Amino acid sequence: MKPILTLALAAILCSVSAIAQDTTLTSKIDTVLQNQRTMLQMQQQILGAVEPPPPLAGKTVGIELNLARLLVSTVSDYFTLSGTFSLFSVLRSGEIAFPFFYQSGTGKRKDSFNGTQFEVPLTLLNLDVTYRHFLGKYQDGFYFSVGARYTYIKGVEGADLFVFTMNQGGPESSTQRLGAYFGIGYRYFTQSGFYWGTSLIYGRYFGGDRDYQDVLWDDGKIILDVELLKFGYAF
Repeated sequence: MKPILTLALAAILCSVSAIAQDTTLTSKIDTVLQNQRTMLQMQQQILGAVEPPPPLAGKTVGIELNLARLLVSTVSDYFTLSGTFSLFSVLRSGEIAFPFFYQSGTGKRKDSFNGTQFEVPLTLLNLDVTYRHFLGKYQDGFYFSVGARYTYIKGVEGADLFVFTMNQGGPESSTQRLGAYFGIGYRYFTQSGFYWGTSLIYGRYFGGDRDYQDVLWDDGKIILDVELLKFGYAF
């Protein structure tokens, strides 16, 4: 009987040892898995707390041009240059911008009464001061704007080109005007510094109006501008 008891006792001890080892291994595996879960949670918290820098971080000024207007002016009677100089570091939720528009040249027109050709000299200059307030967390995306405009026009007074009974008009003259406006727009900035923008502004001039040939809005009482293809670089 003793050998049988000895074998039975040895089997029981082996089973207990195996169970103990299995429990220890399982506990170690559970500990490793728990540590991994804790590390993943900490990693997610760190990544969530560290946001990418805003596109204009470290950039103070920007220059943009309306390339579409510039290209069209190469095949038209009048040379046109439209752009903006911007200050980004004054207020990180907004932008102080100085848009400008210049148009100059001499166009050839035909008198609707007798068919003779005549020249229409024109110089148009707009200088703006605009504040743009962005709706997002950074200087990016949609914005509202308010601004003021100075306009200088030198040309020939007369009926607008969109009127069929246009004549040669009077002698060459000039005028200066001041106005105010508000608007909306959108800006997309890249981390490299390049950006694109579009805008719509509407307002009015103070004082009377005089009609100049080949001038659509700036010789009247209304300020109305639409910018679609304006590209710039911030640095």
